[in-house]
Amino acid sequence: MKSHKGAFMKSRTVRNLFFGLALPGMLISSLQGCGSATDSTVSSAKATESTEKIGLLFASHGDIDDFDKDLEDYIKISFQKNVGIPLPMWSRKIIDEPAYRLSVKTVRGQYDKIGPTRYYANSLKQADAINEEFKTILPNAKAYVGFNFAHPYIEETLDVMRKDGVTKIVVMNKGAQFSYASSGENMEDVLKYFKKHPDYDAEALGVAYYGFEDRFIKVMAKSIDEDIQKNFPGVPRNEVCLFLGSHGLPQWLINKGDSAITQMKRSVVALRKEMTEYKVYHGFLNDDFFPGAKWVSPTSADVAPQLVEDGCKNVAMDGRLSFTTHHRATLYDMNYVARNIFKDESAKLISQGKLSAPIRSELLPNFDGNKDHARFIAEITKETLEGKGLNIALKRKGQPALEPESIGKPGLVLKGATHLDDSVPEWSPYPAK
Repeated sequence: MKSHKGAFMKSRTVRNLFFGLALPGMLISSLQGCGSATDSTVSSAKATESTEKIGLLFASHGDIDDFDKDLEDYIKISFQKNVGIPLPMWSRKIIDEPAYRLSVKTVRGQYDKIGPTRYYANSLKQADAINEEFKTILPNAKAYVGFNFAHPYIEETLDVMRKDGVTKIVVMNKGAQFSYASSGENMEDVLKYFKKHPDYDAEALGVAYYGFEDRFIKVMAKSIDEDIQKNFPGVPRNEVCLFLGSHGLPQWLINKGDSAITQMKRSVVALRKEMTEYKVYHGFLNDDFFPGAKWVSPTSADVAPQLVEDGCKNVAMDGRLSFTTHHRATLYDMNYVARNIFKDESAKLISQGKLSAPIRSELLPNFDGNKDHARFIAEITKETLEGKGLNIALKRKGQPALEPESIGKPGLVLKGATHLDDSVPEWSPYPAK
């Protein structure tokens, strides 16, 4: 492992790009120049830090714990709002009941196997950890959590932020990549809120992504390594196979310009360079409970047999690449499906006399309240207010917000965030032999 000392305070000055897409009523923009905001932007940021209440909306799709109470709404709202489903939005509510009936058995079966995800509770741990870091980085800021498909909905969280007197909002997806179906949906719900409440004159900035930024890679590598040492005590690093699972996407959405998979692949390449002592594998977690769409490959279930074939005896499974708290996708696809592949293959090899003990596989903890990750998120929040990094102006003070479907509509070109060159020749699901 490389040293991580001093990795968490580097500023985002190298990878700042400029969004130059003109939309009705607003210009999506980040920096002018390389790594430094204009004087007016810096002055505005300093004034904001001293006089305004700042709210970080740490957002995602969300998840549920009470399946009897919440599952029907969760599935129906997912069907109505998820842009990854290749159906026009106007048709969704008309057919959400048959869609629910078609998928409920599959989804309920997954929850019955994994139990409550504690997604909201762990998200609150994240917010608490970020707020602790805000005390020294951005004292008048507070972190809130809000979800697209589960309580508290983003609209509900924005109600709380408004009552708290928040006048400047930073919208950041809990995952590190930009997708129409993640950050895009989060920002769309914010735009819908402003449309519904035109009298709420707050400024809102959306963070696009940071998944292969050097600081994030170092934070991820450090936390994964620490958790491996705790979960596999005494096992040399070169005897642990690190199995990364990250969000999958429908292929049609990728064809429309969604670059989240490309961003994930670049992160894997960077992480392998940071964690050279480990054999690093990577598979996608395809939450494809609505049938009919072709998804990206290979899945974690596709990759798992290769770990067995390669002789992995200690497998550390991890979801931090695109999930920062565990979700049904990590808990089912990895901790249930992949783990059972290792269990079944172990039994077969032991019966054949080719293995003396079962393969040990552990799903590592996620970031949750990790201090280094919380500090990084607090830094990103501050830098966004200073005009650094890839950010999107959703609403300026005294001006109307962008119209809904300005950010999350598949096919929309957001320079630097979508339609990236999808060739990542260094990436492979498997480590170099």
